[in-house]
Amino acid sequence: MSIQNFLNSKLSVQFSILIGKYLPQEWGHGFSRQLGTLISSFRNWDINRHIRLNQFVVQGEQLTNDQLVRSAKNVLTHAGRCYYDLHHYINRPEALNDLVPLSAEMREFIKLSKQKQGYMVVAPHLSNFDLVVSRLIRAGFEGRVLSHPNPGSGYQLQNEIRKSYGLELTPLGDQGLEAATIDYLKNGGVVATGVDRPLPSRKKRHFVNFFGRPSPLPLGYITMALAADVPIVVVTAYMLPDGRYGFRHSGPIPLKKYANKLDNILLNAEMVLKKIEAYIRLTPEQWLMFYPVWPDLLEKGL
Repeated sequence: MSIQNFLNSKLSVQFSILIGKYLPQEWGHGFSRQLGTLISSFRNWDINRHIRLNQFVVQGEQLTNDQLVRSAKNVLTHAGRCYYDLHHYINRPEALNDLVPLSAEMREFIKLSKQKQGYMVVAPHLSNFDLVVSRLIRAGFEGRVLSHPNPGSGYQLQNEIRKSYGLELTPLGDQGLEAATIDYLKNGGVVATGVDRPLPSRKKRHFVNFFGRPSPLPLGYITMALAADVPIVVVTAYMLPDGRYGFRHSGPIPLKKYANKLDNILLNAEMVLKKIEAYIRLTPEQWLMFYPVWPDLLEKGL
Protein backbone atom coordinates (compact mmCIF):
# COMPACT_ATOMS: atom_id res chain seq x y z
CA MET A 1 0.00 0.00 0.00
CA SER A 2 1.36 3.44 -0.95
CA ILE A 3 1.46 6.22 1.63
CA GLN A 4 -1.23 8.03 -0.36
CA ASN A 5 -3.54 5.02 -0.21
CA PHE A 6 -2.85 4.68 3.51
CA LEU A 7 -3.68 8.34 4.15
CA ASN A 8 -6.97 7.82 2.30
CA SER A 9 -7.78 4.61 4.20
CA LYS A 10 -10.50 4.17 6.80
CA LEU A 11 -7.87 3.58 9.51
CA SER A 12 -6.14 6.87 8.73
CA VAL A 13 -9.42 8.81 8.73
CA GLN A 14 -10.45 7.19 12.03
CA PHE A 15 -7.09 8.19 13.53
CA SER A 16 -7.59 11.77 12.29
CA ILE A 17 -11.05 11.84 13.88
CA LEU A 18 -9.67 10.65 17.25
CA ILE A 19 -6.90 13.27 17.21
CA GLY A 20 -9.42 15.99 16.38
CA LYS A 21 -11.88 14.92 19.04
CA TYR A 22 -9.58 14.36 21.98
CA LEU A 23 -6.46 16.51 21.62
CA PRO A 24 -6.74 20.13 22.80
CA GLN A 25 -6.13 22.72 20.10
CA GLU A 26 -2.51 23.56 20.94
CA TRP A 27 -1.52 19.90 21.02
CA GLY A 28 -3.60 19.06 17.96
CA HIS A 29 -2.06 21.82 15.86
CA GLY A 30 1.41 20.87 17.06
CA PHE A 31 0.87 17.19 16.31
CA SER A 32 -0.52 17.86 12.83
CA ARG A 33 2.42 20.17 12.10
CA GLN A 34 4.94 17.53 13.18
CA LEU A 35 3.16 14.82 11.18
CA GLY A 36 3.15 16.98 8.05
CA THR A 37 6.85 17.71 8.55
CA LEU A 38 7.60 14.00 8.96
CA ILE A 39 5.73 12.99 5.80
CA SER A 40 7.40 15.77 3.80
CA SER A 41 10.85 14.50 4.84
CA PHE A 42 10.41 11.38 2.68
CA ARG A 43 11.10 13.24 -0.54
CA ASN A 44 10.76 10.24 -2.85
CA TRP A 45 7.26 9.32 -1.72
CA ASP A 46 4.71 9.83 -4.47
CA ILE A 47 2.64 12.25 -2.42
CA ASN A 48 5.64 14.60 -2.08
CA ARG A 49 6.61 14.29 -5.73
CA HIS A 50 3.04 15.10 -6.76
CA ILE A 51 2.79 18.12 -4.46
CA ARG A 52 6.15 19.47 -5.69
CA LEU A 53 5.03 19.05 -9.29
CA ASN A 54 1.75 20.88 -8.67
CA GLN A 55 3.44 23.67 -6.70
CA PHE A 56 6.08 24.06 -9.40
CA VAL A 57 3.36 24.93 -11.91
CA VAL A 58 1.04 27.07 -9.79
CA GLN A 59 3.94 29.12 -8.42
CA GLY A 60 5.13 30.09 -11.88
CA GLU A 61 7.65 27.30 -12.61
CA GLN A 62 10.34 29.38 -10.90
CA LEU A 63 10.95 27.58 -7.59
CA THR A 64 14.22 25.76 -6.96
CA ASN A 65 14.25 22.17 -5.70
CA ASP A 66 14.87 23.34 -2.12
CA GLN A 67 12.01 25.83 -2.37
CA LEU A 68 9.73 23.10 -3.72
CA VAL A 69 10.61 20.84 -0.79
CA ARG A 70 9.69 23.64 1.65
CA SER A 71 6.51 24.31 -0.29
CA ALA A 72 5.49 20.62 -0.07
CA LYS A 73 6.11 20.73 3.68
CA ASN A 74 3.88 23.82 3.98
CA VAL A 75 1.12 22.12 1.98
CA LEU A 76 1.23 19.01 4.18
CA THR A 77 1.32 20.94 7.47
CA HIS A 78 -1.62 23.04 6.28
CA ALA A 79 -3.49 19.84 5.38
CA GLY A 80 -2.84 18.44 8.85
CA ARG A 81 -4.14 21.66 10.44
CA CYS A 82 -7.27 21.49 8.29
CA TYR A 83 -8.01 17.85 9.19
CA TYR A 84 -7.53 18.56 12.89
CA ASP A 85 -9.77 21.64 12.79
CA LEU A 86 -12.44 19.77 10.84
CA HIS A 87 -12.76 16.95 13.37
CA HIS A 88 -12.25 19.20 16.40
CA TYR A 89 -14.89 21.79 15.50
CA ILE A 90 -17.43 19.94 13.35
CA ASN A 91 -19.67 19.16 16.35
CA ARG A 92 -18.95 22.36 18.28
CA PRO A 93 -21.34 24.85 16.62
CA GLU A 94 -20.51 27.90 18.76
CA ALA A 95 -16.76 27.48 18.36
CA LEU A 96 -17.25 26.75 14.65
CA ASN A 97 -19.08 30.06 14.25
CA ASP A 98 -16.00 31.85 15.58
CA LEU A 99 -13.55 29.82 13.47
CA VAL A 100 -15.58 30.30 10.27
CA PRO A 101 -17.32 33.68 10.66
CA LEU A 102 -20.40 34.24 8.51
CA SER A 103 -19.07 36.78 6.01
CA ALA A 104 -20.92 38.95 3.50
CA GLU A 105 -19.72 36.63 0.71
CA MET A 106 -21.16 33.61 2.53
CA ARG A 107 -24.50 35.37 2.98
CA GLU A 108 -24.55 36.28 -0.73
CA PHE A 109 -23.85 32.67 -1.69
CA ILE A 110 -26.53 31.28 0.63
CA LYS A 111 -28.97 33.76 -0.90
CA LEU A 112 -28.00 32.50 -4.38
CA SER A 113 -28.74 28.92 -3.31
CA LYS A 114 -32.31 29.85 -2.36
CA GLN A 115 -33.19 31.51 -5.68
CA LYS A 116 -35.31 29.85 -8.35
CA GLN A 117 -32.33 29.97 -10.73
CA GLY A 118 -30.24 26.79 -10.82
CA TYR A 119 -26.44 26.91 -10.47
CA MET A 120 -23.58 24.49 -10.99
CA VAL A 121 -21.11 25.23 -8.18
CA VAL A 122 -17.49 24.12 -8.62
CA ALA A 123 -14.57 24.16 -6.21
CA PRO A 124 -10.84 23.38 -6.10
CA HIS A 125 -9.31 21.53 -3.14
CA LEU A 126 -8.32 24.70 -1.32
CA SER A 127 -7.85 24.70 2.45
CA ASN A 128 -10.58 23.44 4.82
CA PHE A 129 -13.44 23.28 2.35
CA ASP A 130 -15.40 20.61 4.27
CA LEU A 131 -15.43 22.74 7.41
CA VAL A 132 -16.51 25.86 5.51
CA VAL A 133 -19.28 23.89 3.76
CA SER A 134 -20.56 22.65 7.13
CA ARG A 135 -20.77 26.29 8.25
CA LEU A 136 -22.65 27.22 5.07
CA ILE A 137 -25.16 24.41 5.60
CA ARG A 138 -25.78 25.41 9.22
CA ALA A 139 -26.37 28.97 7.99
CA GLY A 140 -28.97 27.85 5.43
CA PHE A 141 -27.21 26.74 2.23
CA GLU A 142 -29.39 24.46 0.11
CA GLY A 143 -27.96 22.16 -2.53
CA ARG A 144 -26.46 18.80 -3.48
CA VAL A 145 -22.86 17.67 -3.85
CA LEU A 146 -21.69 15.21 -6.49
CA SER A 147 -19.45 12.53 -4.98
CA HIS A 148 -16.95 9.97 -6.30
CA PRO A 149 -18.80 6.93 -7.75
CA ASN A 150 -16.52 4.28 -6.18
CA PRO A 151 -15.11 5.75 -2.97
CA GLY A 152 -12.55 3.81 -0.94
CA SER A 153 -13.12 3.03 2.73
CA GLY A 154 -11.63 6.33 3.89
CA TYR A 155 -13.73 8.38 1.48
CA GLN A 156 -16.83 6.43 2.55
CA LEU A 157 -16.20 7.43 6.15
CA GLN A 158 -15.61 11.04 5.11
CA ASN A 159 -18.92 10.97 3.23
CA GLU A 160 -20.68 9.71 6.37
CA ILE A 161 -19.27 12.69 8.24
CA ARG A 162 -20.50 15.02 5.49
CA LYS A 163 -23.98 13.52 5.68
CA SER A 164 -23.97 13.97 9.46
CA TYR A 165 -23.95 17.76 9.13
CA GLY A 166 -26.67 17.78 6.48
CA LEU A 167 -24.80 17.52 3.18
CA GLU A 168 -26.81 15.78 0.47
CA LEU A 169 -24.52 13.58 -1.67
CA THR A 170 -25.24 12.25 -5.16
CA PRO A 171 -22.75 9.69 -6.58
CA LEU A 172 -21.44 10.29 -10.09
CA GLY A 173 -21.45 7.64 -12.80
CA ASP A 174 -25.13 6.62 -12.81
CA GLN A 175 -26.83 7.92 -15.99
CA GLY A 176 -30.22 7.94 -14.29
CA LEU A 177 -28.90 10.05 -11.43
CA GLU A 178 -27.14 12.37 -13.87
CA ALA A 179 -30.41 12.92 -15.75
CA ALA A 180 -32.15 13.59 -12.43
CA THR A 181 -29.39 16.04 -11.49
CA ILE A 182 -29.86 17.96 -14.75
CA ASP A 183 -33.61 18.15 -14.06
CA TYR A 184 -32.84 19.35 -10.54
CA LEU A 185 -30.66 22.13 -11.98
CA LYS A 186 -33.33 23.09 -14.52
CA ASN A 187 -35.83 23.41 -11.69
CA GLY A 188 -33.69 25.83 -9.71
CA GLY A 189 -31.48 23.45 -7.73
CA VAL A 190 -27.85 24.00 -6.80
CA VAL A 191 -25.32 21.24 -7.48
CA ALA A 192 -21.68 21.36 -6.34
CA THR A 193 -18.62 19.33 -7.31
CA GLY A 194 -14.83 19.37 -7.19
CA VAL A 195 -13.07 20.04 -10.48
CA ASP A 196 -9.30 19.82 -9.96
CA ARG A 197 -8.63 16.12 -9.37
CA PRO A 198 -7.03 14.68 -12.54
CA LEU A 199 -8.50 11.71 -14.42
CA PRO A 200 -5.68 9.33 -15.46
CA SER A 201 -7.79 7.75 -18.21
CA ARG A 202 -8.59 11.06 -19.92
CA LYS A 203 -7.77 11.14 -23.66
CA LYS A 204 -5.28 13.84 -24.65
CA ARG A 205 -7.74 15.45 -27.05
CA HIS A 206 -9.93 16.15 -24.01
CA PHE A 207 -7.18 17.77 -21.92
CA VAL A 208 -7.82 21.38 -20.89
CA ASN A 209 -5.32 24.18 -20.33
CA PHE A 210 -4.80 24.86 -16.64
CA PHE A 211 -2.09 27.31 -15.58
CA GLY A 212 -0.96 27.28 -19.21
CA ARG A 213 -0.41 23.52 -19.41
CA PRO A 214 -2.68 20.70 -20.68
CA SER A 215 -4.26 18.68 -17.88
CA PRO A 216 -6.67 15.70 -17.69
CA LEU A 217 -9.24 17.44 -15.50
CA PRO A 218 -12.96 16.55 -15.20
CA LEU A 219 -15.42 18.03 -17.69
CA GLY A 220 -18.74 16.54 -16.58
CA TYR A 221 -19.75 19.67 -14.69
CA ILE A 222 -19.61 21.64 -17.95
CA THR A 223 -21.73 19.13 -19.89
CA MET A 224 -24.34 19.10 -17.10
CA ALA A 225 -24.41 22.90 -16.84
CA LEU A 226 -24.80 23.19 -20.62
CA ALA A 227 -27.56 20.56 -20.66
CA ALA A 228 -29.43 22.36 -17.88
CA ASP A 229 -28.60 25.83 -19.28
CA VAL A 230 -27.39 27.14 -15.91
CA PRO A 231 -24.41 29.34 -15.00
CA ILE A 232 -21.33 28.22 -13.05
CA VAL A 233 -20.31 29.61 -9.66
CA VAL A 234 -16.73 29.03 -8.45
CA VAL A 235 -16.31 28.80 -4.66
CA THR A 236 -13.22 28.39 -2.48
CA ALA A 237 -12.15 28.21 1.13
CA TYR A 238 -8.97 29.75 2.51
CA MET A 239 -7.22 30.25 5.85
CA LEU A 240 -6.75 33.75 7.18
CA PRO A 241 -3.45 34.80 8.83
CA ASP A 242 -5.10 34.51 12.28
CA GLY A 243 -6.06 30.85 11.70
CA ARG A 244 -9.73 31.42 10.95
CA TYR A 245 -11.26 30.35 7.64
CA GLY A 246 -12.79 32.47 4.90
CA PHE A 247 -14.89 31.91 1.80
CA ARG A 248 -14.85 33.33 -1.71
CA HIS A 249 -17.26 32.99 -4.61
CA SER A 250 -17.13 34.25 -8.18
CA GLY A 251 -20.79 35.04 -8.66
CA PRO A 252 -22.60 33.49 -11.65
CA ILE A 253 -20.46 32.79 -14.74
CA PRO A 254 -22.68 32.33 -17.83
CA LEU A 255 -21.41 29.67 -20.23
CA LYS A 256 -20.83 30.54 -23.88
CA LYS A 257 -22.25 28.73 -26.90
CA TYR A 258 -19.89 27.46 -29.62
CA ALA A 259 -20.75 25.76 -32.90
CA ASN A 260 -18.34 22.89 -32.26
CA LYS A 261 -19.45 20.48 -29.51
CA LEU A 262 -15.93 19.85 -28.22
CA ASP A 263 -15.18 23.60 -28.16
CA ASN A 264 -18.41 24.05 -26.24
CA ILE A 265 -17.01 21.86 -23.47
CA LEU A 266 -13.28 22.63 -23.51
CA LEU A 267 -13.43 26.41 -23.99
CA ASN A 268 -16.09 26.84 -21.32
CA ALA A 269 -14.08 24.65 -18.95
CA GLU A 270 -10.97 26.75 -19.55
CA MET A 271 -12.96 29.93 -18.88
CA VAL A 272 -14.04 28.55 -15.50
CA LEU A 273 -10.56 27.22 -14.73
CA LYS A 274 -9.11 30.72 -15.24
CA LYS A 275 -11.12 31.86 -12.22
CA ILE A 276 -9.91 28.83 -10.24
CA GLU A 277 -6.31 29.64 -11.21
CA ALA A 278 -6.74 33.13 -9.76
CA TYR A 279 -8.01 31.75 -6.45
CA ILE A 280 -5.22 29.17 -6.17
CA ARG A 281 -2.60 31.86 -6.85
CA LEU A 282 -3.86 33.80 -3.81
CA THR A 283 -2.93 30.93 -1.44
CA PRO A 284 -0.96 28.35 -3.46
CA GLU A 285 0.33 26.41 -0.45
CA GLN A 286 -3.27 25.91 0.73
CA TRP A 287 -4.03 23.91 -2.45
CA LEU A 288 -4.42 20.39 -1.07
CA MET A 289 -4.10 18.45 -4.30
CA PHE A 290 -2.04 15.30 -3.82
CA TYR A 291 -2.44 13.83 -7.32
CA PRO A 292 -0.31 14.95 -10.31
CA VAL A 293 -2.47 17.47 -12.15
CA TRP A 294 0.11 17.62 -14.96
CA PRO A 295 1.26 13.96 -15.20
CA ASP A 296 3.49 14.67 -18.21
CA LEU A 297 5.76 16.66 -15.88
CA LEU A 298 6.55 13.66 -13.68
CA GLU A 299 9.51 13.01 -15.98
CA LYS A 300 11.13 16.26 -14.81
CA GLY A 301 12.03 14.56 -11.52
CA LEU A 302 10.91 17.46 -9.33
